Amino acid sequence: MTVSRRHWLIASGLSLLAGVRATGQDAAPPRTRIQTRGPEEALLEALRKNRLPLAMNSGGVPAGRGWDWLVRGARDARFTLIGEEHGVAETAQLSAALFTALRGSGYTRMAIELSPVIAQDIEAAARRSGLQGILAFFAGPGTWSPMYLREEAQFMADVVAGAPRGERALWGFDREILSDRYLISRLEGRVPARAREAFTRLKESSTSSWARREKDPGAGPPWIFAEEPAVVSAVRAAWPNPDPDSDAILRTLEESLAINAVARTSSGWAQSDRRAQWMRGTIAARLREERARGTSPKVMLKAGYNHLIRGANYFNTFDVGAMMDEVAALDGQRAFHVIVLPGPGSRQAVMGGPGRIFNSVSSDEYDEFRAGDRRLTRVLSNANATGHEVIDLRALRPLAMRGLEGWNSDVVRTIHGFDAAVIWKGARASSA
Repeated sequence: MTVSRRHWLIASGLSLLAGVRATGQDAAPPRTRIQTRGPEEALLEALRKNRLPLAMNSGGVPAGRGWDWLVRGARDARFTLIGEEHGVAETAQLSAALFTALRGSGYTRMAIELSPVIAQDIEAAARRSGLQGILAFFAGPGTWSPMYLREEAQFMADVVAGAPRGERALWGFDREILSDRYLISRLEGRVPARAREAFTRLKESSTSSWARREKDPGAGPPWIFAEEPAVVSAVRAAWPNPDPDSDAILRTLEESLAINAVARTSSGWAQSDRRAQWMRGTIAARLREERARGTSPKVMLKAGYNHLIRGANYFNTFDVGAMMDEVAALDGQRAFHVIVLPGPGSRQAVMGGPGRIFNSVSSDEYDEFRAGDRRLTRVLSNANATGHEVIDLRALRPLAMRGLEGWNSDVVRTIHGFDAAVIWKGARASSA
């Protein structure tokens, strides 16, 4: 199987930023001898100075003043959101360690960027056999995701191992990407006679699509990006009262197809907005279930940073990050938003090549949003850093004033949308 990078850019709505110019950060030279600092220079100076050291000891155990500050900020919040640049080994290790450190303050749920049923089945595999159970699940012929990396598997195994038994610890809240064959197979023995014909069409549609791709990897996009949602809607119409698991599978497949259909027929913004609505709705359903049981656990979320920023995200849609602040505020609480990025000398895993292949690429050269010298990994990084660093972004907000959007709108949005930034120095790419 080959999945081109373009499919993922389209699927994530990244094409919206394709036209962003790559420009330098230097201000125009002054016209007089009086040297004055522009607001962007003051902000950049504050970015350089306002940093705390963070160490990752052997085995990926965090330490240092930056780590202590992160733990304090997250401990007092109802929700902690880890917005990441995917494919960095240290980010998975930091997330697992933070969840462990916060268990004593009430954190018992971890929401991850996988579809609900896949996350549920990964947790079941972890409860049976720990890390090896998750790796075996990853290796199944009908399941695959861009998040199927070894460090991610260890992160989820650690979360499940430390979570209360008999409770659902992993919350998947995204659409499905490439595990349609697995999800459809989970329905096989449950479909009632009246829905069998529609189910057969659904199964054949997915099976034949994958067969074509196995013969010719260039034969169009994968099934989930090419089929219309009507093929699942027909099954739902013929099966009005399915069991909860089957209902979750059908809804996930139907909405995943619908989200990708919007990407084909409308704009990148419309696709991003529809995906955000699905993700928000999925998290809201989990929170309602907890409330119905009379519980109110603290929740950590880990996903791409575009989804977990406070307020409007980088594509001007209101994603999960915006919702979590409002939910917390209803009870007089707050959410703690952390963006985690690879900095100087780092590497990260990026999908590419035939089969389930991830390539290790230099983060200094990787520019998925096509923002050039304005990209966050370049502007927020400290070229002279001696190690990993934590930035208190809240202290910079008075300097990220109105009018700086023309200089670098992503940086201004990040300072107001996240409370902290973790910048890795020489991070490792996650392993497949």
